[in-house]
Amino acid sequence: MKGLAAGFGLSALRAESPSRTARVLLFLDEQSVASFEQVTFHLNPATKHPENPILLPGEPHQWDSLQVTWPATVLHSPRDKMFRCWYSGLDVIQAPGRAWKPGYAESVDGVHWIKPNLGQIEFLGRPTNQIDGPARVLSSVFENPLPGAPESERFGSLWLDGKGMDSVKVLAYSPDGKIWRRDSVVYGPIKPENGKWFQDVSQFLYEPSEPDPEFRIKCYAQAYFPAGNQSTRRVRQIGLVHGPDVRHLRDADEPVVLAPGMGIDEELHFATVSRIGGTYLMLFESDRFGANPIHGDLRVAVSRNGRKFRRVHPKTPLVATGGKGTWDENLLVTTTSALQRVGDEIHIYYIGCPNVYNSWPVEYAVSPARRGSQFAPTYLGVAILGRDRFGYARGPGVLTTHPWAVEHDEEIALNADGDDVSIRVLSESGETMARGRLGEHSARQLYRKVIWTSRFPKGAARLHITLGPNTKLYSLQVE
Repeated sequence: MKGLAAGFGLSALRAESPSRTARVLLFLDEQSVASFEQVTFHLNPATKHPENPILLPGEPHQWDSLQVTWPATVLHSPRDKMFRCWYSGLDVIQAPGRAWKPGYAESVDGVHWIKPNLGQIEFLGRPTNQIDGPARVLSSVFENPLPGAPESERFGSLWLDGKGMDSVKVLAYSPDGKIWRRDSVVYGPIKPENGKWFQDVSQFLYEPSEPDPEFRIKCYAQAYFPAGNQSTRRVRQIGLVHGPDVRHLRDADEPVVLAPGMGIDEELHFATVSRIGGTYLMLFESDRFGANPIHGDLRVAVSRNGRKFRRVHPKTPLVATGGKGTWDENLLVTTTSALQRVGDEIHIYYIGCPNVYNSWPVEYAVSPARRGSQFAPTYLGVAILGRDRFGYARGPGVLTTHPWAVEHDEEIALNADGDDVSIRVLSESGETMARGRLGEHSARQLYRKVIWTSRFPKGAARLHITLGPNTKLYSLQVE
């Protein structure tokens, strides 16, 4: 059980205790509240960094000269104020036997990166930042979230090993994210019996407070499942593997947590999940592979239990493809643990590629497995949001939350733009029990404390919030 004791989880959960995760409400859409009048709900698109792309392929003579590509992970570590990136790379020569290899980069600000020579693998006789890993493909990396974990296991990772029906997921540990020690096989192989297929797990969520022990570890994956409508054709969808600990993982009885949407997308490639308050928020890659050139952006889905997700603003991307002629015009792919909190911002790291990445005929490739669509420049970029600002309710109008249990010594704060906000606390019968307004604005904080004109009543109550015409309400927090 050493692996579980060391801990599995997202860095996004690192600073949040189980009690705190139940104290945030995101105002994403109509289903986020009990009732509303005149208020409209919107997704809040992330802002792409002006220096994008931030991590580029190498020079023509280097091992990653064609692609900085998926699978990829970027982690921000407040402990040493360091950003680390693990990515897959490929050189420009389509030589038989060539394969995607893992590489490592680091940054002090998450925008300007260096590729240090690791001294592990040479390319054309020169040192590289390439990792000599314990398996063939590095799927994802996470930072150990539990206190007291040994330094030798500060970072954990999942690797894809084997091929075809013999594919497995391998766990490895590292003290620095550069030198990895293979631990054990934690999932697979899965034979296509009884409709089960191997799920390419790319993310772990470790939740010791989960009331159902069988779901204390949730693993999200891309997997091929039947397309539906009695079709035998299998397409990529987002799947779920779970268990009480890392040694006992199995496919969920209903493994598909999010499927392609009719008339919206054809396949779902990679996804990343973070828990924010009582909401599991998924950022997923929505693909239209039938188009030429292909096209895909990053969209949002949510869940209350992490097992079945629904789309939020289904046709609106959180991170959209770029304009014509830009580096990310064609296809966006999310990294694992893509939502990295940096102060009061969320940094969303993703892979993008230009229009030259397309579906030109497979017969032009060296082998069918290396169809032309895989060989083109790909880059790493970042888009930024304010913390907990994935969507918002806009005035003028009013909304009422579901009941909240608030203790007398806790504070309620709102994450909002605009000052024209008034708040009432309602009893079950609709009686006003307290009134409040927003406190002073601070440029250093997104959340603003609610100032009450009378003592806030202890126990469950509903918040009745009135928004002015220029006000955007993103989230509510109790602390």
